[in-house]
Amino acid sequence: MLSIALWCALVARPDVDKDIVYREAAGEQLKFDFYRPVKTDDGPSGLVVVIHGGAWMSGKRQDMDALCQAIAKEGMAAATVSYRLAPKHRWPAMLEDVQAAVRFFRANAAEFAVDPDRIGAAGGSAGGHLALLLGFTDAPAAGTSSRVQAVFNIFGPTDLSQDFDPQIADQVAFAVIGKKYADAGEEVRKFSPLSYVGKESSPVFTIHGSEDKLVPVKQAERLREALKEAGVESETVIVEGMGHAVDMTKPGVPQAMESGVKFLKKRLAPQSG
Repeated sequence: MLSIALWCALVARPDVDKDIVYREAAGEQLKFDFYRPVKTDDGPSGLVVVIHGGAWMSGKRQDMDALCQAIAKEGMAAATVSYRLAPKHRWPAMLEDVQAAVRFFRANAAEFAVDPDRIGAAGGSAGGHLALLLGFTDAPAAGTSSRVQAVFNIFGPTDLSQDFDPQIADQVAFAVIGKKYADAGEEVRKFSPLSYVGKESSPVFTIHGSEDKLVPVKQAERLREALKEAGVESETVIVEGMGHAVDMTKPGVPQAMESGVKFLKKRLAPQSG
């Protein structure tokens, strides 16, 4: 789980509208909390859809409060979203939900004073995985795109076909996909963001810990190489000594997180001319 509560003390508290429904699916109301940007101008702002982690099976949108605060402080709106969880809901329910969230904000951009052409995504672990898929794929509905323009990936899995502990991979595959890992080759391929990297992929900023035992750092390195080969802009920060958590007391972590937010700010800034 992404834990960056220490960041709260560093950030001015923005105005937050809570518990807004963006979708009803399979009998569930899916909600988001909207963080209004701290800014001085009256024009529409960029928006970052923020996605919690938890192995696609747990976690809650409120876990991302500190990151949303930091984003809002930089003059962007942030929306931390809930999505359906396994094993009650199988893949690709989670992806369908966050794609619907992006389309919701595009369709209601005026109401939230955001620019529908300046939407990014950020997330940790499973949330990073979903954020990457928002940047690499598109599932338009009624003419509205679900693709985001920039991604801040915090140790998200990128290629589920390799590098992972077999026992963990089997447990997750059975719970999330509904098959044993050994029998889910095609599903695992479709589940992996690396399968969709191409020249149309959105820019990515990645943070990963050198000591991550759950999502091996090789996953970040594979992503970096794939984006480089495709000619897609990316930055990768490997934080020495960091595991599968954002520990703001570790050297380099606060700077890396700040750089990730600045990356989003630059790429979601208004286009001149």
